[in-house]
Amino acid sequence: MADTQRPHGSTRVLILLLALGFAAMLFVALTENFHNPQLSVQRPPDPTVVNADGAGDNIGMLMQQAAKEPQNTDVLIHLVEALIAAQNWEAAETFAKRAVSLDLQDHRPLYLLGIVMHNLGHHKEAAETLEKALTIKDTAALRYSLGVLYLYFLRDTPRGVRHLSTGLHDANADEDMKRAIREELEKAPLPDSDKNKKIQAENVIPSPARTSQNPGTPPIPPAIANKITELEKTILRNPDDAASWTALGNLYFDTGRTQQAISAYERSLTFFPNNPDVLTDLGIMYRDAGKYSKAVENFRKAVDLNAGHENALFNEGVVLFYDIHNKEEALRVWRQLLDKNPNARAPDGHPVSEMIKLLQ
Repeated sequence: MADTQRPHGSTRVLILLLALGFAAMLFVALTENFHNPQLSVQRPPDPTVVNADGAGDNIGMLMQQAAKEPQNTDVLIHLVEALIAAQNWEAAETFAKRAVSLDLQDHRPLYLLGIVMHNLGHHKEAAETLEKALTIKDTAALRYSLGVLYLYFLRDTPRGVRHLSTGLHDANADEDMKRAIREELEKAPLPDSDKNKKIQAENVIPSPARTSQNPGTPPIPPAIANKITELEKTILRNPDDAASWTALGNLYFDTGRTQQAISAYERSLTFFPNNPDVLTDLGIMYRDAGKYSKAVENFRKAVDLNAGHENALFNEGVVLFYDIHNKEEALRVWRQLLDKNPNARAPDGHPVSEMIKLLQ
């Protein structure tokens, strides 16, 4: 997942990020929110931010305005938009960061900063920034951007699919955005048997217990539903195929179908019981179902099979600390993780060693 790698098709993705960023994504994520009555600051008339003719003059005027009103977030946002349109990424990053610092509860500067970081080649940092924006305001545009980043640049298909699926069912998403999301979902590959190596940290993070199965779980997108149907047909022909059961469990996992995922993973383990990755994913689903002891049991089975399974160790510590409330045992498990990898990090990027210090 090196940030400097650009996979085949990245030019198309970059164009989507930029074109949709101004034609749809920025419109959806920013323009509609400038008119949201809950916002404390209204957006002033836009002086042709993305007009190539006279773009330099426009940037100059915005620079002057920003100098006169250094605390005006809207002015800085207009300036960042203009700099992005001019592909002046370094300057756009500087002013986007300044806008972020002015109001930590405004998702708009974070959204722009994420796009800038992506175009600077800092894809992991871009995703982290957009995730922060998402915690402030959840929009289809943000979900689309994150989906594309995870699918094409961070090689995390399950997480990308989840963001796209959620964005597709956003009631406020317009048809252009939904069409773009559907196109990406249709091209998304099936998760492989190593899926848990990328996703369990997101699904078991230091936070209160949660459950995927709830009335708000979105329906399965047609493209994913088709893949599930294909796998079910394969399993009917060969019910002893552990790999197919695992892949089916992965799809249920990705779409928040906790009980179905548990059943599929358990069937997979019937035929191939010594798969630490499937055991780890099963543990995550048990945690989602509120069965914390079963979750820990499966994480420990995974570690018994692979003593260096970092995700199983990290997840076990989370469940012990936040769900079972056994602080000492959780810290012991995380120290065991550090013995295997002193540089281990939590999903938010913070070193596990620092996390332990804070929790002691």
